[in-house]
Amino acid sequence: MTAARFVLEESSWATATKSEVGVLSEAIEKLLDRLDTTRERSEVVVKHDSYDQTPLGDDVQLFSVLYDPNCSLKLNRDLTLRLSIALDQIQKFDDSELVDCEAEFEGSIRFSPGAAWAHALCSRQRQIAVLPLSLGYASHGQVPVTVAESTLEVFFVTEESEHVDFFRRVITLENANEEMFERLAPSAFPALEWAEGVWRGLGAFSRPYANVRLELVRHLGGLSDHGAACFHKYGSGDPRQLQEVLSAKVGARISDENGATKRHRPSRLNRTRRYRGASRVFWWHVKLQPHIDRIHFLYEPSARDSRLSTSGHIVVGLFTDHCT
Repeated sequence: MTAARFVLEESSWATATKSEVGVLSEAIEKLLDRLDTTRERSEVVVKHDSYDQTPLGDDVQLFSVLYDPNCSLKLNRDLTLRLSIALDQIQKFDDSELVDCEAEFEGSIRFSPGAAWAHALCSRQRQIAVLPLSLGYASHGQVPVTVAESTLEVFFVTEESEHVDFFRRVITLENANEEMFERLAPSAFPALEWAEGVWRGLGAFSRPYANVRLELVRHLGGLSDHGAACFHKYGSGDPRQLQEVLSAKVGARISDENGATKRHRPSRLNRTRRYRGASRVFWWHVKLQPHIDRIHFLYEPSARDSRLSTSGHIVVGLFTDHCT
């Protein structure tokens, strides 16, 4: 099994029968959205063997809602089917190393094998995020979780911003090397596209990769979160405004190349890379330092497939110390 990054959490279902059906349905839809996202990004989710027996209150178990037509808790048929299919596709984790199935968080001790398993792996520097049902649930982001008197911060993910933040933090927390950075990039920076061979450039900076890793996470994150929207909104106006807004969003100075550089054939070739079978020139660049270390990129104004925003997307072309 490919190494998991998410685990389903049980105790968040405890008040399901006491919630309005509409509120419960909305929370389930939100969880299903997260599961859809994990599948789109090839991220592995696991669950405890007893997850289907998760108590929902009033002696009702999740299994009954999904498969018993006489269950007192009725959900929309299509929603029930979607949830059933989604859960059937999730593999079970090996709980043989769990020291306890109870975990303390949000001020109470809960039966939560999922959170306890995430805690166990985090204690071994393997970051696992918890996917709870966000039903009146306060836990999100990094949450202190205590198991067997050991307290660690575990990620609770309920929405997209927490989802990508988790992977960006994994890069640092697990001391990701260049190969691992490449593997995590589609999850950490989901709105970015990548030119062919771009990852070879992680060793091309003036400083060792490990010394620029935090800057890469911060600035690639800014490009992923704001780049396409900034070009879409300001790209047809004053280029100086675009540069100022984008630089502020990304947290580093960003600029286009000047006309003389663009007319210089060796400079054009130096910035040309293959992307989706075509040669493209990557003039725009993030300046990690004033005079050295660059992330070159371009803006693709029209989406080419349904995964991408209608405002277009950013393509990262090369990492380098400096282009001639």
